[in-house]
Amino acid sequence: MFVSKFALILVPVSALILTIPKPLPAQTAQAPLTAIAPEEDEASLHGHAWTRLIEADLVAEKFDDLDRMAAQFRSEKTRFPGGEWKLRYFYGALDKPELTDKDTLDHLAHLRHWIAQRPESITARVALATSLHRWAWVARGNGEVNTVTPEGWRQFNQRIQESLSVLKAAANLHERCPQWYSEMMIVGLAQSWDVAQMREVFEQGIQFEPDYFVLYKQFANYLLPKWDGKPGDAAAFAKESADNLGGEAGDQIYFHIATAIIGKNGQRFGVHEMDWPRIQRGYQSLTAQYKATGWLKNEIAFMAWKFHDSAFARQQFELIGNHWSSNVWHDRERFDKARDWAQSHSS
Repeated sequence: MFVSKFALILVPVSALILTIPKPLPAQTAQAPLTAIAPEEDEASLHGHAWTRLIEADLVAEKFDDLDRMAAQFRSEKTRFPGGEWKLRYFYGALDKPELTDKDTLDHLAHLRHWIAQRPESITARVALATSLHRWAWVARGNGEVNTVTPEGWRQFNQRIQESLSVLKAAANLHERCPQWYSEMMIVGLAQSWDVAQMREVFEQGIQFEPDYFVLYKQFANYLLPKWDGKPGDAAAFAKESADNLGGEAGDQIYFHIATAIIGKNGQRFGVHEMDWPRIQRGYQSLTAQYKATGWLKNEIAFMAWKFHDSAFARQQFELIGNHWSSNVWHDRERFDKARDWAQSHSS
């Protein structure tokens, strides 16, 4: 049974993160899950201005304002339309994914200054870890392992190790943040932690913030065969998690996990392992509670394509129109291919 296979031995997080991780596995390719701003919905209408404001506050070193904003997102559990946590995208806005290495050093200097000025800020440390993770994957690249240079591996491991040190230093702060657990799981994935270590971080995270579905997505991603899992592990985890929550909350979690593990980058994943009707129920529940955003419509259309449900896919493509999501489809060619397929299978 899945639960017993990954039986949890509870230990303090501070004890867990002092263990020495295994080296990065040779088969690793592609970066882990990251926060990408929602598209074609109400969030995006103000997203650029919102992002620029956060970026400007960091450059101006208005650290009090940034800490207050993050604290408000944590306490109020604020969501975008579609249900995405504003807290997660706050950290995405604090990162600078398009920076050159030179500019990244300046960016990291602001984050380190934030920690120096406000050593009790959990937000500052999570933000620094987030940027270090992104910079680590810049050094490694997303190609196959044989394309990574020795220097790329050295920089990757060095930056991941620094992010671990930053997160360890925040483990016993008075203030806690659910994104801390997500960033710790990114470290664990990069350093090939065993499933007991990863499961412990995940369990601690959902005990702290049960509604932070990002943690479910991170752990499910880790369980994919391309990382440290075996075929069926991620799907079994999705079912276990949804069944434990039950009802609409469980169906919503099932949908969220499906968006993480039904791959969009050419990865092989057996969609037959997943429950398509339950994914649809989760989508309907989410959209009823948080609004059917453009991103969600694209996600469910993508999955309908993967599950060969042409009738459902065709309905979604009619709703989407020409507002395709690059976050979901990655390129227009794939979107057009799926839409043409759905239309060609109309009755």
